[in-house]
Amino acid sequence: MREANHFGHARALPKWYWTGETRMNCMREAIGQTLAHGYAHHIQRLMITGMFGLIAGLDPKQVADWYLAIYVDAVEWVELPNVAGMALYADGGRFTTKPYAASGAYVSRMSNYCVRCRYDPSRRSGAGACPVTTLYWYFLDCNERELAAQPRTALMVRNLARLSAAERGAIRRHARSLLADLEAL
Repeated sequence: MREANHFGHARALPKWYWTGETRMNCMREAIGQTLAHGYAHHIQRLMITGMFGLIAGLDPKQVADWYLAIYVDAVEWVELPNVAGMALYADGGRFTTKPYAASGAYVSRMSNYCVRCRYDPSRRSGAGACPVTTLYWYFLDCNERELAAQPRTALMVRNLARLSAAERGAIRRHARSLLADLEAL
């Protein structure tokens, strides 16, 4: 499981995973709590820090090493399946039935993180667009064929198909610029 990398993700873990110094309020709050207490709720781990790792294409080994180093309750026999299976879907579905990917709109509905954020979770691209939202749609775009074939993710892909070619192009361009400089988020 340590070697699992279903999507071939190789992007380096941003330094702000270790400091919490990011302009994304959801990540700043989840990481900040972890740094202060050595703990975060499973949902913060899965649907904030883990999900960002998935949609940003972060190297699963680096994310797993971060989880093991940062959480006081992390032991490899539990953490590795949670990271490789649930958070990053690096195992390709051996542990879970779908990748846990969602947009900033989901984060906004399920938390208060977006209230004090400089990014707008309803915007997919352009100035002020939420990186989580942009990268979510980009993740769907990049993995459209695989996700369309899976019953639990097919609806997400059908929503992607509703976007115009121009909007999908804008999302691709914005996502590539975000991914080229994750440290600036």
